[in-house]
Amino acid sequence: MIKPRFSKKLLVTFFCILAIAALAGFIFISQQKKFVRSLEKNISGIAEHQQGEFACVIKDMRFPYTQWDKNEKELFPAASLMKVPVLAVVFKAVDEGKLSLDEKVVVRRKDIAGGSGIIKAMKMPAAFSLRELLKIMIASSDNTATNKVISLLGYEYLNNGFTELGLKDTVLKRKMMDFSLRDKGVENYTSARDISSLLERMYRKELVDEAASGEMISYLKSQKINDRLPRYLPNEVTVAHKTGLERGVVHDAGIVFSPKGDYIICILTRGVNSYAQAKKFIADTSLVTYNLYQ
Repeated sequence: MIKPRFSKKLLVTFFCILAIAALAGFIFISQQKKFVRSLEKNISGIAEHQQGEFACVIKDMRFPYTQWDKNEKELFPAASLMKVPVLAVVFKAVDEGKLSLDEKVVVRRKDIAGGSGIIKAMKMPAAFSLRELLKIMIASSDNTATNKVISLLGYEYLNNGFTELGLKDTVLKRKMMDFSLRDKGVENYTSARDISSLLERMYRKELVDEAASGEMISYLKSQKINDRLPRYLPNEVTVAHKTGLERGVVHDAGIVFSPKGDYIICILTRGVNSYAQAKKFIADTSLVTYNLYQ
């Protein structure tokens, strides 16, 4: 039997490469730990002046996917962030053949909901493709569009869909702007953990499938309400995100496509007395995070 022979020079080269790789890995991990410590320090400083409670997940999409989080599993009233899990389940229903993105949906005057949205100002009845309705639901945070989608699938299918998508804290119990149920304590809930999980799977093109993930991100990129996460960021930075606003509740969650690396940032607040202050807290946290990447 012929035994393989390795030259001394080759072995030295091999071990040098291993040593360099180990050193590079150590330096990168040290930098990531420093990044996380800086995040925590800066956000804690901003949060000192914030009323109420907040939950946050910030996750670097570069390997090894460093994450900083606070209260990520806590339940928060979902407000319009609920539209992201609803969107995901609709695409799941399309994949299962239950719905078609091209099917027509008629909205009538009785369907109109208050709060945010553009459909309420249109002449009724109005017909939309399901795809159009979803775009309006996300980009304009339209409550009428959301409620129509909820009616198409029903609470049971949507809540089962959340579970099947691996969401642990998200539950839909009422439609948007249903104050009578909300006053009775009936609330929709989600968590920073669940929303960030959906965003990450979209980013990695794993939510339903690659095409569905790409289309969902395109809706989030067309968001019209930009007074929180993108507020202080350079105009050329793309943010695919969804806001939420309800009594005592202000949220924003999205994917920031930064020149130095993409990341997920998800911030939920509750118990706030000032919407303006909560929005600024989210915007300040977003800016601090962005600056740490540059």
